[in-house]
Amino acid sequence: MVSKNFVFKFMITLVIVISAVLWMLSVIFPTDFAEFSLAWAVVILSGGIGILFVLYGLFKKDITVLKKTYIWIGAGLLVIALFALASAIIIPNSYIVPIIALIGAVALLLGVIATGGKKWDHGDNQDLGYKNYHQRKAEQEKIEKENLDKNK
Repeated sequence: MVSKNFVFKFMITLVIVISAVLWMLSVIFPTDFAEFSLAWAVVILSGGIGILFVLYGLFKKDITVLKKTYIWIGAGLLVIALFALASAIIIPNSYIVPIIALIGAVALLLGVIATGGKKWDHGDNQDLGYKNYHQRKAEQEKIEKENLDKNK
């Protein structure tokens, strides 16, 4: 059985290899790959890795803060991909800020979905009826004292 970490790392390296190979082909065969440039390599690289980070954050069984961090890193990479795409093809400047806002809003939505609305993982001390060490120790001493009194 293959672990999720292996698949995640394999997919990231696969995206890197694909981007590098396409960029190299555009240098070796400039007539066949005339449309492909460094900007397109950055689009593939940051867009692919960004999507992988978002998916990893959604489906990873981890603490809330890490899930949201993966999603926000992915969203940041998607914004980088947007800027690279804007330089690869001409996107009107008036579209860029709304698209960034949309990416941020979707990342926020996915963060809420992935974490079930939890702000962070809570510890045992936030459960109802939680007793700290001193309270548990005092209870244990009280029970031991009662047992000693009964045995006398």
